[in-house]
Amino acid sequence: MARFIEPFLFFSVIFNPVLADSLTEEIDVLVFLPQNNSFLFSHARVAPAIRYAQDRLRAEYPGFHFNIHFENSDSANHAVFTLADRPCGQKPDLILGPVREYEAAGVVRLASHWKIPVISAGALATAFKNKETEYSHLTRVAPSYVKMAETFTAMFEHFTWKSALLLIEDDMRERDCYFTLEGVYHLMDDYNVEFEIIHEGVPFKVEDIFKTNQGTEGVCEWLFVHPVMDW
Repeated sequence: MARFIEPFLFFSVIFNPVLADSLTEEIDVLVFLPQNNSFLFSHARVAPAIRYAQDRLRAEYPGFHFNIHFENSDSANHAVFTLADRPCGQKPDLILGPVREYEAAGVVRLASHWKIPVISAGALATAFKNKETEYSHLTRVAPSYVKMAETFTAMFEHFTWKSALLLIEDDMRERDCYFTLEGVYHLMDDYNVEFEIIHEGVPFKVEDIFKTNQGTEGVCEWLFVHPVMDW
């Protein structure tokens, strides 16, 4: 949970250059957080950290007023429609979040078109690295999944591994496992990387994978199982 909350505690540090050059004392910050408490980055968990940062800014920079507005990001459509429905004169100066990929995609595209900076502790999927067009104003404060793929590539080079099998549990909703391993699959195209899709509710045993590959040429030297999977 700390990896989602701590970046918000230090967003005051990011603001320092803005404060030096800003011509306005009123800075409107729109924060997208899900109300659903099943997420580690829900409103109940993250909002207190943001309020704490707001209090610190108020104490250190009394001339600047950071007006925080919280909005629900439980669904992708609700998040982007909330931003789109704001009148032209009430566009935020800064957006924090959303964290989840589908919610972040629409919000960041629209914010980038309006040239509104977005800071997120999520949006870790490979597609968000495109800073030339649709995600130009996004700043991610957590390592993306591509960084994880770079770590795996270094491991393969060190151990001279040549092949791997990725087990992807795809729930077709949030698709967290898919986005996590997407960067690994695309970055490691110099290796023999295959994947197996595991659908929710369908019985699956890891032992079956080893039996299938045992004794065959080109058997995978490395097996990656996304940690959220539960058999």
